[in-house]
Amino acid sequence: MTQRPNRANARARAGFTLIEIIAVVAIISMVFAVGLPRLSGSNWDPLNEEAEKIAQSLRFARQRAIMTGVPHRLLIDLEEGGYLVEWLISEERAYGDDTAGAFPEDLFSEAADGERRINFVPPRVRERDYFPIPNREMGSYSRLDDALYFVGVEGVSGWVESGEYPIVFYVDGTTESALLEMADADDKHVTLEIEPILERVHVREGGARL
Repeated sequence: MTQRPNRANARARAGFTLIEIIAVVAIISMVFAVGLPRLSGSNWDPLNEEAEKIAQSLRFARQRAIMTGVPHRLLIDLEEGGYLVEWLISEERAYGDDTAGAFPEDLFSEAADGERRINFVPPRVRERDYFPIPNREMGSYSRLDDALYFVGVEGVSGWVESGEYPIVFYVDGTTESALLEMADADDKHVTLEIEPILERVHVREGGARL
């Protein structure tokens, strides 16, 4: 004869199982709340992340110089801890007045009889300078986090650790070799290696002057 389970015992077992589930959920929540910040904090390195962002800006400047046929540069403010990508163009083009060729007043001249005649004098050449590129992310001035700073740049003319330093990419993508050193408040150092021959930017740990 099959014995039917006691209803009171069944209810007790059901209630105990629910409590167990709630306890397990609570423990898992505590583990996630305590463990995940530590895990993510150990993997996240703001110095390396910022160095890679600058490396991407350098690669972008090189590619855009080739695509547009206009020299580009990454201008680095070593003292203020900032940088931005610029290109070598006229002021008119920089601010959207990109009328190719000569200025209108150079194309024609007024004759004595009041008629307009073609002016065969060579047109004035627009002066060019470096202006921020029209890109919201790369063309705007970026500043390092307060805990990060530029140590200096080892370029063809020697070691520089103050003022502004331009890393220029010409229309064929070439540039001069440079080592850009960065550090954080914990005295960890990384170096961006700009290699003109291999045409690449590499991020490595350690200082520029080994």
